[in-house]
Amino acid sequence: MAQKRSKKRKGKGIPLWCIPCLLMAGGLLTVDRLGGSEALTATLSQLAGNTNFIQAALSSEIGALGWESVSTHDPGEVSISEVVSAQELPDNLTDSDETYDTDAQSALVYESQFTPPANVQKAVDTSDAPTETLSGAPIKQLTITGESGGYPGQDGVYIQNASGLSYDLGAMLADPVQIKMNASADEPTVMILHTHASEAYVDQEGARSEDPAHNIVYIGDVLTEVLEAKGIGVVHCRTIIDSPSYNQSYNRAMDIIEQQLEKTPSIKMVIDLHRDSMVTSSGTEYKVVSEIDGETCAQLMFVMGTNAGGLNHPNWKQNLNFAANLQKRILEEYPTLMRPINLRKQRFNEQATTGSMIVECGTSANTIQEAEVAIRAFGKKLAEELA
Repeated sequence: MAQKRSKKRKGKGIPLWCIPCLLMAGGLLTVDRLGGSEALTATLSQLAGNTNFIQAALSSEIGALGWESVSTHDPGEVSISEVVSAQELPDNLTDSDETYDTDAQSALVYESQFTPPANVQKAVDTSDAPTETLSGAPIKQLTITGESGGYPGQDGVYIQNASGLSYDLGAMLADPVQIKMNASADEPTVMILHTHASEAYVDQEGARSEDPAHNIVYIGDVLTEVLEAKGIGVVHCRTIIDSPSYNQSYNRAMDIIEQQLEKTPSIKMVIDLHRDSMVTSSGTEYKVVSEIDGETCAQLMFVMGTNAGGLNHPNWKQNLNFAANLQKRILEEYPTLMRPINLRKQRFNEQATTGSMIVECGTSANTIQEAEVAIRAFGKKLAEELA
């Protein structure tokens, strides 16, 4: 058996990603020999605090950068989602040259019990939108539409295809997948949950909170209220799924979804509501903004999964069809509310139902009020689509 393994290694050679690892190991050994254990400890501490190094190391380990954080940290003082994929922001920004920050070209994209929705209370006012985070990081704003960027699209719908798969957007827009609300609100049509429920906004330290009145769960309460006002039955899971452990959040969310679908088979679509984050290497945080009736609001983004990662997801094109047509309807009334659709290799539990989707509502630099205005507009258009 050992001989067979040896031959196999000889035939394939050393993987390319091992080379920098070997060089790094050699460098650390040299530091230890020349400077002693104290110098080695100092060097390792510096590496442990270097996000780019950690991200590269994790990339080598898993083979590719993933949408989900792969950090072992739990929610707390350390931002769990620092180690994530990089999203290019080419010439698709509508802000002026005066506010344009070239560092945004490689901004980092961060990123049970079923409680009946309670009456939604207005979010606590955070006064004027801050120009820096609680930790002092500067905040700049962007409006990302895809119109002048490198995204392919049609009829105003643009898609950032990170899946490597092909699709026919024109055919999808010409033949929309339709999902209709159930006749009775007692038979829920929509399930809302939050795989990363501790995601919060700029008024919370580190943009994280386990308080449902101050995190993305509150935005889910607002969406629930809007849909139910239109007669659409909703199940809103307000469980803080990513606490006490952030790891395996998507697996726990899938368990919750399966339990709810068994309990409530009338559900036709599942919305996993998140908030995004954009932080440059210089520490600048970006908020994504639109405007509705003269009021600044957050931008939204659909994150759509596929089977490109090798997991079973037979209905990904139907899901993308529904999202693309919903985005088209939204943009007809709110031209800058939606960022380009983000099509990924991972499936993000969207195999659960046709019409399942991730909705990213703003970033960690947006205010919760900006997110609320955005989700109310989204809920209005979704209700029209389901009617």
